[in-house]
Amino acid sequence: MNDGMIAGHQSEGWRGYYEQIWAVRATFMRSLIAVGETSPYRVIKQLEAHQRKFSVVARSTDSRWEKQTWPTQLGTTPAGTPAFRLTSLRGNVMLVPYHARDNLHNFIIDYLAETGPYDAVIELGCGYGQNLFEIFYNGGPSQVPYFGGELTESGVAMASELAALEPRMQATFFRFDHLKPDFRVLPPLQRALVFTVHSLEQVELILPEFFLAISRVASAVTALHFEPFGFQVADLGPASQAHREFITDKGWNVNFAASLSQACQQFGFRTSFMATEMFLPHDAPNPTSLAIWHSGKPA
Repeated sequence: MNDGMIAGHQSEGWRGYYEQIWAVRATFMRSLIAVGETSPYRVIKQLEAHQRKFSVVARSTDSRWEKQTWPTQLGTTPAGTPAFRLTSLRGNVMLVPYHARDNLHNFIIDYLAETGPYDAVIELGCGYGQNLFEIFYNGGPSQVPYFGGELTESGVAMASELAALEPRMQATFFRFDHLKPDFRVLPPLQRALVFTVHSLEQVELILPEFFLAISRVASAVTALHFEPFGFQVADLGPASQAHREFITDKGWNVNFAASLSQACQQFGFRTSFMATEMFLPHDAPNPTSLAIWHSGKPA
């Protein structure tokens, strides 16, 4: 639904940043398709492998790949990667094997199996659709439609090209702005699962109306937010304190938890789960927390 509501505030700099980032990644993926790659999952995994050693440096006139470098104390391996990486968990910075990852899509797959069925799976701020493809290929439901909303033109275009390679997956990607949530592309739905993964972190101010808009996509909605809001709820230790400084310095979101709480009180939503700093983030100072809420009939 789009009734002209403004659901938050985000700096123009961050909005433009991701257009550049997804464009560089899209060029890499298209080069694989151009030489005969037909599996969207292989395309995504080859990009993932590339990003273990290279990162996109965004500049106003020349965004490009650059080789990553790591502190010597993380060790080296013959694979061209360090032995360890810094992450954080429950307020503490820690070392884990470099190749250890969150794999948040597995949580979503398990949650779908435990609480489904749903009429649709929807990600907001989906980039080129990696999480949705991960869910589909790793055991998620195969007979329900997947929808991905993304701010950037480059992200939507690349996700749509990947989806065209997999006729077994019902996947639709559309332009979506967290500040002006518009869901008119979606069909009528009875029960939908909606999720975000670090897509709200750069939205400096989130209003309760954002959650209200999500609640209107179906008669009953379950929403999962894998977002870095832990420091807003509890100070668990040095990593929580560093996280607050990291977010404040970047001008990112500091009101997700308060806004969700206000939305629950104002619109009658129910929060069923909230845990802070429970995963192993790629960026140590930006730990992932999880909030789950529901609208409509009880889940």
